[in-house]
Amino acid sequence: MFERFDKVVRCDEGHMFTTIWIWGGSLKAFRLGTRRYQRCPVGHHWSIVRLVDPGELSEAEREAAAAVHDVHIP
Repeated sequence: MFERFDKVVRCDEGHMFTTIWIWGGSLKAFRLGTRRYQRCPVGHHWSIVRLVDPGELSEAEREAAAAVHDVHIP
């Protein structure tokens, strides 16, 4: 259901992962304009995250980000 909302994001420490990103809404983060404050599952810390343009990533980076997804919504 939420697959179309899965987006690659980067935290302030540079970790990349996939999260559900719904414009105008947030299920598990605090919205801060175009950024979110949420838990980073890679570094296990809370951080500001921002969307990453998938066109700027290598195939290996896209695969690495897709391999780590934050909490799935049932």
